[in-house]
Amino acid sequence: MKNPKIGKMIGSFVIELTVYSILVVAYFFAVLRLLGDPLYRLYSSNLTIYAFLALALIVAQAVVLEAVTSFIMGLLGLDQIE
Repeated sequence: MKNPKIGKMIGSFVIELTVYSILVVAYFFAVLRLLGDPLYRLYSSNLTIYAFLALALIVAQAVVLEAVTSFIMGLLGLDQIE
């Protein structure tokens, strides 16, 4: 007997993984194109500020990815597993 909760959890995981992958690749290319040169200049001139800015970008990325993924999962009705 197959448990329907497991199927829903796996489907939710696959969708979430796909969304995360697309968003991370888009974020990477956006940062590379828009912030690549300024970040490199900051790295060359002031490593401490660069480190804090890099950490802030990592945290911002995590927050935005979680918010967007939660929103998409809510739209698809996969945010609640009963």
